[in-house]
Order: sequence, then C-alpha cells, then structure tokens
Amino acid sequence: MLHKEVMKVSGKSFAIPATICFLFIIVFILVEGTFRIAGIPYKIKYIPNGNSFARFDPELGWSYVPNKSAIHKAGKITKPVHFDENGIRVPNSGFQFDYSKPSILFIGGSFTMGHGLSYEESFVGKFDAIEEVPYQVVNLGVQGYGSDQALLALKRYLTEFNTKIVVYTFIEDHILRNGSYDRRTLVPTAKFLGTKPQFALNSEKKLYQAKKPLLYKDYLHSYVIDFLKIRLGGILGLFPPFPEELTKAIIQEMKNYSNEHGAYFIVLNWRWTDNDYDTLFHNLDVDVIDTMKDAPDGWEKMVLLGGIHPDAQAGDHAARLLLEYFRTRDLLQKEAD
Repeated sequence: MLHKEVMKVSGKSFAIPATICFLFIIVFILVEGTFRIAGIPYKIKYIPNGNSFARFDPELGWSYVPNKSAIHKAGKITKPVHFDENGIRVPNSGFQFDYSKPSILFIGGSFTMGHGLSYEESFVGKFDAIEEVPYQVVNLGVQGYGSDQALLALKRYLTEFNTKIVVYTFIEDHILRNGSYDRRTLVPTAKFLGTKPQFALNSEKKLYQAKKPLLYKDYLHSYVIDFLKIRLGGILGLFPPFPEELTKAIIQEMKNYSNEHGAYFIVLNWRWTDNDYDTLFHNLDVDVIDTMKDAPDGWEKMVLLGGIHPDAQAGDHAARLLLEYFRTRDLLQKEAD
C-alpha cells in the first residue's frame, strides 16, 4: 500500500514539471510564429542595391556575380559597376587581369570596393591611375565585408596573382561585423543573401573558423531568441559584440599569410576625425597608414549623401597617402622582385 502511495506521489511529481515544460514549448512555438509573421526583429524595409549584382557564396557569405555589368544605385547616385570572370570589380566590361604581372591586392568592404563611385572615382581606382605605380591593381573589396571575409578573400586570391603587396582598408564597423554571424542582427531592416563566415579564438587564443555561411533557408534559428539577444543584450551592454582581440588575430593572420607568400602587408586605417576609434593597432605588429595624417580641411565631410562612404575627393587623399607611403618604403621599385 505504501509502495503504491509513493508511486502516485512520484508520478505526480514528474507530471507537474513535464506539464510545465510542455506548456512552455507550446507558448514558445506560438510566440515564435507570431514573431515571424510580424517580422520581429527582422522586418524587411529595403533591399541593398548591391544584392542585384551579388550572389550567395558558400565560403565568403556573398560575392559579386562573375562577368556582370550593372548600375549601382546609392540614393540618387547611379554609377556603373563591372566584374570580371572571378567577380572582382574591374574598370570596364571585358577587362582581364594578367595573372603573371606583379600585383597589389586591395581587400576590405565597401570603402575598398568604391560604394557609390565609379571605378575611377574610388581610391583604389585613383591609385591604379597613378603612372608611377608599376603594379597591377586588384580590387577585392566587397560591400558589407568584415575583416573575416576580407581574410578569406585574400586566401582565395593571393596565390592566383603574382601578389607583391596587400592593402587592407580597416573601418571600426569591421569589429562589429566580425562579432556577428547573421548581419541582420546589426541591420534588422535589410534583406541579405545569407549568413557570413565567423571566426573565433580557442582556449589558446588561436584563430579558427567557427562557422561557415548558410542560405537563410538552411539556417536554423529563433526569432524570439534573436530578439532577446538584440534588445536585452543591448540594454545590458552585451550587444552588439565588439571583439577587439578576435579582430587583432584576424588582421595578424592577414599579415602572416601575406608574408608567408612573399607579399608586403599594409593596413589603411580609415578614420574621419581624431576622435574616431584608434586603439586596435596600438599593440599590433602591422604597418598602418592613418587617413587622419595630413587630412585636408573638411575631410570629415568628404562623404556621399551625408553618410559614411568616401566621395571621390576623399579618394584623392587616400591615394596620395598610399603613394607617399610606397615612396618612403621604396615599394615602387619592387615590381621585379
């Protein structure tokens, strides 16, 4: 009799938490469905124009469509863009690289790519046009890239070219991008092509790739959890992540990989004012060109449409800084090495 009573009590003890768990799951599913229907936290309000000439890339997250020419719209600005057989931005349709020619690879995001500018107006294009520069210029910049994607692009293409120099354009936003796997968490109103690669540091502070890109249809995630991460994390100061040590490790890997393959590595640290973020490179063993050096009057206003992207005039300054650096380091004589 006592045994049966114990069994009943035990059964009731198990039934209560099981019922609570079941109800919690039902409520969670209902809330999840409501969030997805309502578009919380991801409600598409615009599609980046770059999507029209980009594609999902299973290694890089996204890249440009090979052999495509299109019109790039940035607000009221419209500019032509052309891409070669690899999806690399080039000056004109049908342009072909000489893979044997000593080359400079420019890596980075939209500042490097030349968002809202023609090829010739971008700082990469302006540097390319300088007669004193003996190298072939290769623009591997892609809109929205973080340091992580720039590193992977470098590893994809460095050995494809006769690479002598690598220039990485750094902006503070890259740190935020390096800390995210899904760019929608940073820009919830935009439609993107998929998630991105993400790196991490192991217990020994060694860099490794923790995640690979996925199409959204293959990406299992919760809108509810993402909402809590964004809102509650923001209130607690935990979101968005700002992984400085990870970013340092990624940039150091850029340098190491470049040097291992006989290429000189430089960072172009793009800042608009003296108050802009500038601590990342204080203890990092890389050569850095700061755009605040000899910045012209009104430098911080040399942007497109009052935004953040450099205009053609800003490109003149960046190209001059690069040329000056190349002269002082005797890098203009390296084409035969």
